[in-house]
Amino acid sequence: MIKIDPNGPNWLQRVGVSAWLLLGVIGLVVVLYFGLAQISGLLIPLTVSVVIGMIFYPLVDRLHGIGLPRSLAAAVILLLLVLITVASVGLAVKGVFDQGKTIVDQLTQGWAVIQEWLAEQGIDLASLESLWSSISDSGAGGSIARAGFSSVAAFLVGLFVGIFLLYYMLKDWQLIRDWVAGNMGVPVELGSDLLQDATKSIRSYFAGLAISSIPVSIVIGLAMVVLDLPLAFTVALVTFVTSFIPYLGAILSGAFAVLVALGSGGVDDALIMLVVVLITQNVVQTLLLTKVTSDKLSLHPIVNLGSTIVGATIAGLVGATLSAPIVATVLAIRKRLLNYYAQQQVISPPEPEG
Repeated sequence: MIKIDPNGPNWLQRVGVSAWLLLGVIGLVVVLYFGLAQISGLLIPLTVSVVIGMIFYPLVDRLHGIGLPRSLAAAVILLLLVLITVASVGLAVKGVFDQGKTIVDQLTQGWAVIQEWLAEQGIDLASLESLWSSISDSGAGGSIARAGFSSVAAFLVGLFVGIFLLYYMLKDWQLIRDWVAGNMGVPVELGSDLLQDATKSIRSYFAGLAISSIPVSIVIGLAMVVLDLPLAFTVALVTFVTSFIPYLGAILSGAFAVLVALGSGGVDDALIMLVVVLITQNVVQTLLLTKVTSDKLSLHPIVNLGSTIVGATIAGLVGATLSAPIVATVLAIRKRLLNYYAQQQVISPPEPEG
């Protein structure tokens, strides 16, 4: 007579338990994801404030070292950051506004060339125009406008919250760092070292990104000057500013440069600019960024690309921007923990016999 184990084979029990554990982990991740999505209006400004605070708090320390109170030093640095941001955006907007008619004419000419080429390939855009007309007639335009207004309002609220949080990040960085280090569940000195590693990784990454973006922007601007194309400075400025938005920024700035070249100089100049943009942004900048950050971060471009894709999928544009420095931070923390516990095992006294 064959006996049947009511509990099933051991391997089947292990698989079943593992499957339930996996489902539990997946469920927890989903709950956390949707929970964080509900507070993204606060989480995103907080994340950006922490990153900017990591980068610029040494300036507050220097001003405090020469006699300024930390509150005043933080206010000065915050004001300078706001002024620099407003000046950069204003300069870009002014450059575009001053050349507004030229830009419209050039983009219109470029779009006309694209339409003509598509027509030669047998592609008719009349269906797209009909679709847009139907959307406008259906009243969807009003929904789009309301959605746009809501987005602008959410952006302004997030901007105010971000500036408020950034001030206290700059002012009380030392206190916040010490408090976090003391509540990480590890020795305080180890917690301080971990936070220092995270700060160093993030600062190194963004410094390397800025350094690698400068020559790329200059090369693209000089290429437009050599081709006798207008708006060279504006295109170079847009290239530098959008370089801090991974991959999407390169697409936007590259498309802008190519369309301007297409409308002003024709297909030949547009193709030349396309080659210049592809080489400088995908080869030169990658090599420069790798060279600048590899010694400190050991972050391979493939890891950079993969982390950016995952970050964009999980957290959108902010995730795409911060994914690479977060990966570098995780690697630095892992290395610190391994070294720390290895040293603890070496210096720990042997257990008494008997």
